[in-house]
Amino acid sequence: MEIVSFDGWALEAVVDIDVVCPGFAGAFLRASDERRQVITAFLATAEVADHQRADIGATLARSDHRTILGKAFGKSVPGLRGALSRSGPKPHNINYYKVLHNSLSGGPSHVISTIKQLDRLGPAELATIDILPPDLCDHRIIARLHGVDHAADFVRAVALMERQGVDRSSLVAALKKSSASIETVMQRWLLRLPLAVGPISETSGYRPIRDGRALRAAALRYRNCSRRYLLDSIAGESAFAEYCHSDGRQVLIHYQRMDGLWCLDGAYAARNRTVSDDLKKAVQELAAKHGVVEYRASKQRDEDMAALRRFGRSAFAW
Repeated sequence: MEIVSFDGWALEAVVDIDVVCPGFAGAFLRASDERRQVITAFLATAEVADHQRADIGATLARSDHRTILGKAFGKSVPGLRGALSRSGPKPHNINYYKVLHNSLSGGPSHVISTIKQLDRLGPAELATIDILPPDLCDHRIIARLHGVDHAADFVRAVALMERQGVDRSSLVAALKKSSASIETVMQRWLLRLPLAVGPISETSGYRPIRDGRALRAAALRYRNCSRRYLLDSIAGESAFAEYCHSDGRQVLIHYQRMDGLWCLDGAYAARNRTVSDDLKKAVQELAAKHGVVEYRASKQRDEDMAALRRFGRSAFAW
């Protein structure tokens, strides 16, 4: 049998009982995960006076789990014992057991349902549940999140994608259905978002790139750094278009927004090969005809977009 070490408040409480009830600590260490957590839940909620320790130790040693939890919380709470059995082998911080009990006894229905369905529970999972809105609070999603910071980024990124035009309910359904990582699903949906189309409307020989899938296709054809600008294009800070010269030569045009105005960043050939002077001049003349000057604009970021960037880093991976 594997003995799991632990420390902190729970160790002190167990040792205090073992002093007057020899063997209690050893039995605690050799107990199943569920029994260890049930006893820990009792110790986290009960106030044990010095003169009560021997009786408490004897009671905890001989009582079944239901009885121990009844003494700890006063009444049976559906799902609590199962949640404790999935709380791992080590005691958690003392507040964990109170939060878990309160969540299952009086929390919203989606919280109760999620706790009952999670395969693993701990302080991180409860903290994650606490910050997720109801539609994202699902065991299939939480199991693929990596802590509170990751979850907070996820909430902001989903909200931003919704503001940019993604159907939230469809995205959430896809996140629940898929077994892929959260990042993978988010990146697939990023490609569906509409992009800024830039300052020039579509004409013969000139085609704005209007969504992430089209930009990804262009990035694959040109094999250049356009793949880095997906999120800038979603945010309206960048825009792309393809220009085809009368002789069939093609370039990818990149615009950036500066002080609210579109500026021409440049024209790029496949694999960033040199663009001939006459082709570059044709692009510059087209831009000038529409009042677009050539300038490299600085990029701006906000907190929501920063969160979305962390989920979209590899949308163009090949």
